[in-house]
Amino acid sequence: MKRDGLGALATVLGGVILVAVIAWLIVLASPHQPALTSNPDGTITIGGTTYNHVTLSIATYPDSLFGARGSGGAHPDWVSYSNDNLVVPAHSAVTMTVRQYDTGGEPNNPYFAKVVGTVGGTETINGTSVTSIPVNDVAHTFTLREIAGNAPYLYLNAPLPAVSASAANTLHIGHGTYPKPNVVTFTFITKGKGVYLWNCEFPCGDSVSGFGGAMSTYGYMSGTLTVN
Repeated sequence: MKRDGLGALATVLGGVILVAVIAWLIVLASPHQPALTSNPDGTITIGGTTYNHVTLSIATYPDSLFGARGSGGAHPDWVSYSNDNLVVPAHSAVTMTVRQYDTGGEPNNPYFAKVVGTVGGTETINGTSVTSIPVNDVAHTFTLREIAGNAPYLYLNAPLPAVSASAANTLHIGHGTYPKPNVVTFTFITKGKGVYLWNCEFPCGDSVSGFGGAMSTYGYMSGTLTVN
């Protein structure tokens, strides 16, 4: 019995160590694109506290032909964020704008249609403030979570509404042609320094579960947020 208990403990400890090693490998991995650094925008007062304010703009596309990889790189048909390597300052208010050019559907979990972790628990879609979007109208999400053991807690989920499948593709961006996007804006507050993983929680990749390929690959539907 004692030997079995020690064996079980060793298995658990081994699993914990493996998870920690994987987390650090993710932190140390180099995202595919050059760093996209936020732009300073004065100060902003939220809840009685004044923060340095910065802005950051990214986009989501139904393919990777928008120009970051020339003609689309190795996977021109993969859904893609415009940049996977985001950098923002610590102890600041970050206002992100996401231009969303893709169609969508329903995520596996309706939770990801809700706005979580932003200032006021809201985001604006084409200028209208919302706390969630229809569960069958999710194109992608920007879901941020802690991965480094010593990073301050920071969690965020911003659902990005789909563009209608019947919308005309009239905008030429790089080698791609896209419809008019839905413009989503939200603000969140950073704490201390750390490296975080973000990804999309709408299953728009390959494999049976829809979370393979683009979904788990830096440079497409996942990346890092460095707070420094």
